[in-house]
Amino acid sequence: MSIGNRIFLKKPEAPEELLKAFSTIPCANISDTMGRLVGMHPRIKLQSAPKNPINVGRALTIKTRSGDNLMLHKALNMAKPGDVIVLSNDGGESYRSLIGEIMFTYLASTGAAGIVIDGPIRDIDAVREMELPIYATGTNPAGPYKEGPGEINVPISCGGISVNPGDIIVMDADGVIVIPLQEAETVLKNARAFQEKDEAKLLAAQEGRAKRDWVDDLIAKKDVEIIDKAYNE
Repeated sequence: MSIGNRIFLKKPEAPEELLKAFSTIPCANISDTMGRLVGMHPRIKLQSAPKNPINVGRALTIKTRSGDNLMLHKALNMAKPGDVIVLSNDGGESYRSLIGEIMFTYLASTGAAGIVIDGPIRDIDAVREMELPIYATGTNPAGPYKEGPGEINVPISCGGISVNPGDIIVMDADGVIVIPLQEAETVLKNARAFQEKDEAKLLAAQEGRAKRDWVDDLIAKKDVEIIDKAYNE
């Protein structure tokens, strides 16, 4: 087997009902139940205009040489409804865009749930009008090479987060988070419980019932010195 230059045609497939369940929970709430360690680097930002505020799919992973999109073209041919293409781009090199309007338009036609690229894109004026969830680090008019090597459906790192093929990708205006597939049921249960508490806190804040005593309690535990005078007195 040619490690570094190979394509796995299959990946784990999370059931559709599990994806739908996560589509009602914001990324922030899910992340807070996972140690706040699952959010991709904020350099990866939403570039398009999805209809839904939260979008979810199954990771179709790509490991590619910086500035090369041969494996991305192959992944477009493999993409199925509900897939989210996640591309590592060899550490996020930013001097060449990897995909533009024509490729995005084709990907949308497959029913894919989105694409996340640790690198730049181009044709941003068209991208801003697209409903396909598109996340990237920015834009650059310079195009890519198509030489390889690369891998598809292998473990990668994207935006500083480990992503395995078939992991659940949740995307909203805040950014992108990754849920390991084997942990998804537990994460869903915890995230639903957290969301209920979060909504109660929001309502309390709106109605002026928020309890803030915990702040002074924590300050006291941290041995913060409290000085009852102005700094320059």
